[in-house]
Amino acid sequence: MQPCDLLISAAYMLPVAPENVVLENHAMAIIQGAIVDIAPQAELMIRYTAQETIDLSHHIVLPGLVNAHGHAAMSLLRGAGEDLPLQVWLSDTIWPLEAQHVDTDAVALGTELAIGEMLQSGTTTFSDMYFFPDVVAQTASKFGMRCQVAFPVIKFPNVYSDDAQDGIHKGLALHDAYRHDPLVQIAFGPHAAYTVDHGDLEKVAMYANELNAGVQIHLHENAAEVAEAQLHQGHDWIQALSEIGLLGPQLQAVHMTQLTPKNIDLVAQSDTQVVHCPSSNMKLASGYCPVSQLRAQGINVGLGTDGAASNNSLDMFNEIHLAALLMKHENQDASLGRAVDMIKMATLDSAQVLGIANLTGSLEPGKQADFITLDCHSLNTLPLHDPFATVVHSNAGRAVQDVYIAGQAQVSDGKLVRIDANDLAERVTGWHAAIQ
Repeated sequence: MQPCDLLISAAYMLPVAPENVVLENHAMAIIQGAIVDIAPQAELMIRYTAQETIDLSHHIVLPGLVNAHGHAAMSLLRGAGEDLPLQVWLSDTIWPLEAQHVDTDAVALGTELAIGEMLQSGTTTFSDMYFFPDVVAQTASKFGMRCQVAFPVIKFPNVYSDDAQDGIHKGLALHDAYRHDPLVQIAFGPHAAYTVDHGDLEKVAMYANELNAGVQIHLHENAAEVAEAQLHQGHDWIQALSEIGLLGPQLQAVHMTQLTPKNIDLVAQSDTQVVHCPSSNMKLASGYCPVSQLRAQGINVGLGTDGAASNNSLDMFNEIHLAALLMKHENQDASLGRAVDMIKMATLDSAQVLGIANLTGSLEPGKQADFITLDCHSLNTLPLHDPFATVVHSNAGRAVQDVYIAGQAQVSDGKLVRIDANDLAERVTGWHAAIQ
């Protein structure tokens, strides 16, 4: 018998790949943070001797969710500026609050709050775009969270940088510092095509190509943004990015709610990645990403929560559920938004957006042991006719019991392992009281 660190067996396992099917009464063997074997329980029990064995008789095991877009520290701004459209919400509420109250301490606290919330609701990887990305990276590393940190590039002065050039300079240093980190990868984060000059976007494209790094950008987020582009330059931002050379597999285009057939063709031809943020888009009345049309042309679409200031939740299970319903409703076709496809969108497809599908997003031998367990022995999940439907449509975020990243437990029996939730809540409450 071969020794292994952990042997976990469950009533249902959803590996997502190589086949996106339900495996009943299967087990998974883990050695040094990586998955080494998945097979029926009886086979693995005689194949491995484990330091720790976990038997989950009424649980679902699936890959950890991958939140492909967010602003973690904005969890501190949850509920600020409600019921406003995007531009007004930004200019009248968010940007003034950030200018007054966002510093390195606030980013560390807000990121810890976001990580705690995401872990408890089954997210094992997140992408972040916010000020003081070095603090975000340090905080994620401290708590064992896998992440992509997209350092902000923006043309006007802010609490982090003087201009886009300063942002790029600081970001390149951050990229060098985390070049070999096992959990944190650094990407470029130009805020939007309308907040970064064309010359600086060209530099981002050049550096990203040289470093083989991702580029995440808010793009075609609402109708006003696209109309402004048409007015001042005679074409939209997707056309502009195509001419700059920024469209491509490394580009992670977030929101994409206003798309013409020509836009979709350019995205498909360039193999650009798309991130769908349904809750935030609906809450800000920004529009709807045409996910079905994008997928029909072979475009990879991942899923993100956006920041807690515009969602207001970081529970990816909520996002999966809403994304599925929107696909059905928008197209008046109940066959769309299948639960099996939505789980893949929130795991492997989102990992592909971030360029880490070789590491995470599915339960396969050779990949990192990033997985979660759902206790489905509660009234809202019974009876369990279809595990896929239970995960997507039965408020599964409440059922998260265990969360592992690289084989390390981050949530055990529903409780955070490395974060003191009570202490964190007190510190967040104190910060809020101090800024009132």
